[in-house]
Amino acid sequence: MRARYDPDFVDFLMRIGNGEEPKNEKHDIELPQPMLIPYTTLEGSIENLISYVYPDLNLFETSPFEMMQRIILCPKNDFVDDVNLKLIQRISGENIVYISDDRARNASDQSDYVDYLNSPEPKGLPQHRLVLKVNYPIILLRNINPVEGLYNGTRLICKKLTPNLVGAIIATGQFKGKHVWIPRIPLEPNPFDNKYLIPFIRRQFPLRLCFAMTINKAQGQTLHCVGIYLCQPVFSHGQLYVALSRAKTGKNVKVLIIPAMTTDAGTKYTTNVVYDEVLAKASLT
Repeated sequence: MRARYDPDFVDFLMRIGNGEEPKNEKHDIELPQPMLIPYTTLEGSIENLISYVYPDLNLFETSPFEMMQRIILCPKNDFVDDVNLKLIQRISGENIVYISDDRARNASDQSDYVDYLNSPEPKGLPQHRLVLKVNYPIILLRNINPVEGLYNGTRLICKKLTPNLVGAIIATGQFKGKHVWIPRIPLEPNPFDNKYLIPFIRRQFPLRLCFAMTINKAQGQTLHCVGIYLCQPVFSHGQLYVALSRAKTGKNVKVLIIPAMTTDAGTKYTTNVVYDEVLAKASLT
């Protein structure tokens, strides 16, 4: 286990993972006070979380691999995008904006729905308006060449931005330090996702900024400093355990819980979703 050098943190994680941490009358668990970023105001509390994880963004230019050991984790992509946008806006230097080429699968729908096609942000697809900046973190959203380290979830450092290729360095794992090029590729939403009015194909770089990422994307990673932004509670089995256990020690984790009501400001309680049937099946394998 990543946190083996912090026995108290290990015990806490095991209780979280097994659903054994005591709950209050609302079925929420209490997080240790030293682990919390106190909630004051929404903007002020987010700033405190960002400052904890990224005290000096200029270090991405001088110590990029060390900075890639820091991350803010969120339950959903909407919150990830909010954090990434806040951070990219405060960095000096030129923003490079890539606009996707979105095409209706049925060509006859193109002229009638061109504005609509640019508006959806399907899960797993890059944004229509992708903002990148040299020297800063990005994450790959598709398996391009897993044998060479380019798989869904690979984190990279952006080094070169051209109209049709993004040059980058793989930041973690077996291929750390390898220089790669990422092309624009055609991407489609999940065909079983019925919430999109018109089937479409998005041609864009399969990338997102990665100052923040979803908890699910962080599975399997070990990090030096982890901030967890709970704008809303976790919603799937084991999600809180995954988020907390990315760090090696409890002192390197900070959690910001946004209360549902202002009267709950300063709360230290949050949801821990654990399904006993999932644990039972895991114990049989």
